[in-house]
Amino acid sequence: MKLRYIFLFLFVILNKQLANAQSEQGTVSGRIVNIDQLPVSGASVTFRNTTLGTSTNEDGEFTLSGITPGSYVLTVSNIGYTAHTQSLRITKGKNAYLSLQLSESKQELKEVVITTSKNRYQVLASGTSTRLNTPLLSTPQSVQVLGSQVLKDRQAFTLNEIAGTFTGMKANNGNGSFQMRGFTAYSPNDASFLLYNGIRGNLFLWSQQPLLYNVESVELLRGPSGALFSEGSPGGVVNFITKQPLPEKRASIDLSLGSWAFRRASVDFTGPLTQNKKLLYRAIVGYDRSKSFRDDQDKQNLFIAPSLTYLVNGNTSLNLEVNYAYQKAVHQYDNGSYIYSRPDGTFDFNYYPNHLTIQSPTDYGKTHNASATLSFNHQVSQNLKLAVVQRAVRNTLDYTDHIPVGRIRNDSISRGYQDWETDRFSLQTTAYATYTAKTGLLGHQIVAGIDYNRYGWTKNDYQYKGSTRISILNPDYTGSIPDASIPADESDDNKRITNLIGGYIQDQVSVGEKLKVLLSLRYDSYSGKETPLSDRDGKQGDELEASGWIPRVGVVYLPVKNVSVYGSYLKSFNPQTSNNILSGGPFPTRQSTQYEIGSKADLIDNRLSASLSLYQINYANILTAAPTEENSHRQAAIDGTRSRGTEFSLTGNLKGLNLIAGYAFNEHVLVSTSSYGKKGDRFANAPKHQVNFWGKYTLTSGILKGLGAAAGMRYVSNQVGLLSNQNFIFPEYTVFDAALSYHRNRYVIQVNAYNLTNKHYFTGSRSGMTTAGLGDPFNVRIGISYQIW
Repeated sequence: MKLRYIFLFLFVILNKQLANAQSEQGTVSGRIVNIDQLPVSGASVTFRNTTLGTSTNEDGEFTLSGITPGSYVLTVSNIGYTAHTQSLRITKGKNAYLSLQLSESKQELKEVVITTSKNRYQVLASGTSTRLNTPLLSTPQSVQVLGSQVLKDRQAFTLNEIAGTFTGMKANNGNGSFQMRGFTAYSPNDASFLLYNGIRGNLFLWSQQPLLYNVESVELLRGPSGALFSEGSPGGVVNFITKQPLPEKRASIDLSLGSWAFRRASVDFTGPLTQNKKLLYRAIVGYDRSKSFRDDQDKQNLFIAPSLTYLVNGNTSLNLEVNYAYQKAVHQYDNGSYIYSRPDGTFDFNYYPNHLTIQSPTDYGKTHNASATLSFNHQVSQNLKLAVVQRAVRNTLDYTDHIPVGRIRNDSISRGYQDWETDRFSLQTTAYATYTAKTGLLGHQIVAGIDYNRYGWTKNDYQYKGSTRISILNPDYTGSIPDASIPADESDDNKRITNLIGGYIQDQVSVGEKLKVLLSLRYDSYSGKETPLSDRDGKQGDELEASGWIPRVGVVYLPVKNVSVYGSYLKSFNPQTSNNILSGGPFPTRQSTQYEIGSKADLIDNRLSASLSLYQINYANILTAAPTEENSHRQAAIDGTRSRGTEFSLTGNLKGLNLIAGYAFNEHVLVSTSSYGKKGDRFANAPKHQVNFWGKYTLTSGILKGLGAAAGMRYVSNQVGLLSNQNFIFPEYTVFDAALSYHRNRYVIQVNAYNLTNKHYFTGSRSGMTTAGLGDPFNVRIGISYQIW
């Protein structure tokens, strides 16, 4: 009955907008590029003596709507360029698309052509991989960027929901665990695999799905990226580009409803706070609440993100961004769904209904996540730029949880009870300078910087106790919370402080127009100490001292203007999470080394981008249990693993069709035999084959102009769920999605359907064979967006 009223509401709105299709106002759109045909992002585009204005996105594109027909003076300005003006006439109902070229030397704009506006999927440049605004074509690393339009078309509200749109990436479960190039990136071990505007400091804890309320685009930098960002997952890092204040007044509201009582609302306000438009603001507020297809689950998020930008002058700017995220959930962790073990040692992944859960209705989780980032950018001269960033993050968690203990017997399972409170922080200071110079025939783009990161926790109060055994099919949760007087079986009560000091220098050398060489060298030094806060702590303290050099070498050759071939050598190291002397420490650092070759091409008048890469990653010094008669807790560092693979991706915009497609092959295995496993064993949660596709076609003319239809699929081959049992293999799966949307004037109405065939599939495991991450069954979302002004 509720769906009937929802569709009636949508029908009324659609008819209202069709009736208003013949607007008396005009719209102007365009794209700004520099002399090298690279997009100029963040440029201010305004009409003189009016309140109309906007700025270009990461693709250099802009749109201004609701313009009264007449003659105007268009003004375009950006840091590093002299403001340019030109006359422009707006005609009733006409959507003009201006392709403009900005010359850095002459600092002037020239109108080129008029064509049709597009919401592009294709992104041609990224500044994160090299800290330079380098075209992806000339970047000696596999980088993929999903822009804001992809996030909107997918109705993706968390990183987990967009992970499968990247080639070769997947979410392992409903928490913050992801697979990239065969490696699992998970916050407790890879604290910096999530970056914000290229700066360390993950806003969200590992028990959460990172939210996208204030995210403009998401970048995946594949492989170890230690030369610029220090430690991280060997498989890659994910960078969030956040929404920044704009120089024109703009406001929007988004509403969504969906399956399992999902509801979401957000507002986004931005514009100038002063008449001269030097002080800009942005305020984003979001709230969502939902249940689940599993029993007794309820989750709600509140997100607030205010930010300010002060344009001191054309060369200098200050930006302050504050984020606050509060989550309250019945089940903080997603402990997955049950898997039946047959007597012969095989597994039945379809035996138990998907609504069952190991957790109790009394479990809960509360997190408070806050961050503040202050950025200073200054153009010292035409060739020299300076950036200083200070980022502070604090996370507090209070949760209780039930986990499986042992194996399922007679459709019943023993459980353990966890009670945890923790208070974590990260203080990151980054300063770097970029300098452009020329020595003879060689051009240089030099980046030199220093990092200081102080991070850890001031509280880590954890207790584990045994709990009740329950019938899986008919659970009775009576007495599932152990009495407080019962001593804990395991306990932590400590604090830990780690200091990281790093410095790096990078030179991107251009030899003519066809050859570029990237040389980077970084030095990192870690020092840390874990201190017990009471006699309850079971770790007895720990200390960390580690340092090392991290090199990077990349070569790019462009035989023709739109095609490149590249090769790179990347390296990173991660300090051990344990160096306890009682366990045999200190241990050598975990090190990853990647060799990669590939090719990229921008085809069909730069409307289609293709990328092919082949790589090998060697990962050494993984800790594993190595007990002796004298020391049952002894650990040892082993040779590690080897990940090999290839990736192919396509992104483009072809006559109303936006598409993203890709194929990834990966083989991640152990290279030696130890207590960790046998040589050749497959690594957990690392499928050999992954295929992704998402395409959207939008009508650009006629009475149905603005109507869009989209479809997509994800294929993941079988994967080992636990390294210690190579017979525990999750079956392959294919998931199909689809969407319909209608864009008219200031409204966007959209319906997304996910997992159209209601496929029952497991995405990955955590640490056992009793439960695992289960993919969402068929579900629907309806969204309405309205541009207030």
